[in-house]
Amino acid sequence: MTNSQPAKILVVDDEAAIREYLQQVLGEWGYGVLTAPDGRAALPLAVQEQPDLILLDIMMPHLDGIETCRQLRERPTTRAIPVLILTSYDTPERLDESVAAGADDFLSKPINVAELRLRVRAMLRVKEMADRVARLEAYLRSVEQLRPAPPGAVP
Repeated sequence: MTNSQPAKILVVDDEAAIREYLQQVLGEWGYGVLTAPDGRAALPLAVQEQPDLILLDIMMPHLDGIETCRQLRERPTTRAIPVLILTSYDTPERLDESVAAGADDFLSKPINVAELRLRVRAMLRVKEMADRVARLEAYLRSVEQLRPAPPGAVP
């Protein structure tokens, strides 16, 4: 996500109507939107496209949202992507299970558009700050490697 490129959001939901609705809404807000019908399709897409945020339904065939989130967190290339869980089943047990899998936030269905907008913006701000910190750390490591050793230092 840069100033010249819109944030990229991956929407993962087995209900085509929800994917289409979120694609339309998020697109109208200026985000780039990718979609997947389940976790099995979402995992390689997340690795390849490196979205800035993933909206992930819990109840899906083939690979549910909890296991998908777990696998996203296990992979170094997708570990830092924020995950917003979408669920109709926001029981304390389901929310605990989602947190244990690595989810960053939750949004209940039916989706409140105003709440969606606030959460998406907040999560993208956090992601942008994390990306900045990572870039600064990489820069500092590169500068440290260029710095000459002090006189008398043992290599």
